[in-house]
Amino acid sequence: MVVKKSNKKITTRRTPRVTHTASVTPANRSMIGFGTAISNFWNKYFDFTGRATRAEFWFGLLFVFIINWLFAMFVGGIVTSVVSVILFIPMMSLAIRRFRDAGISVWLYIIPTLLIYVIPLVRGAAWYRMMSFDYISSGMYIFSLFFILDMVFNIVVACLPSKR
Repeated sequence: MVVKKSNKKITTRRTPRVTHTASVTPANRSMIGFGTAISNFWNKYFDFTGRATRAEFWFGLLFVFIINWLFAMFVGGIVTSVVSVILFIPMMSLAIRRFRDAGISVWLYIIPTLLIYVIPLVRGAAWYRMMSFDYISSGMYIFSLFFILDMVFNIVVACLPSKR
């Protein structure tokens, strides 16, 4: 506070306080690169809190796609399935952080994703018969439609700007 004295009256003028916070806003957040995104992908393996930028999400998704493709093309079999399971949890945590960053309820990601993976496990052998080319049931059509709608919704959310 600065006090000024004039002839007859005293006036006070407040000086603005400058505070520096470590909060990150969309305006001052810089786009991260591929290496940083992959580092965050592995460092935040079980971190379902916080936020993930669009760049972080898309670089992480690209990384998972490349790894899955390489294993499917050159290794195959059970090893590819194990790699996919290993990559599932960090990809799920990354998607949940992205949903949170976009301002969308994470339950709109968790519930459909669990249904997509639980239904085949519950159906068991009947599920694999439905997946054959010889037989496609109406349930398979409904499941496929649900899967496509969920994927489109996830892509739209992943493209939304940060809310904070």
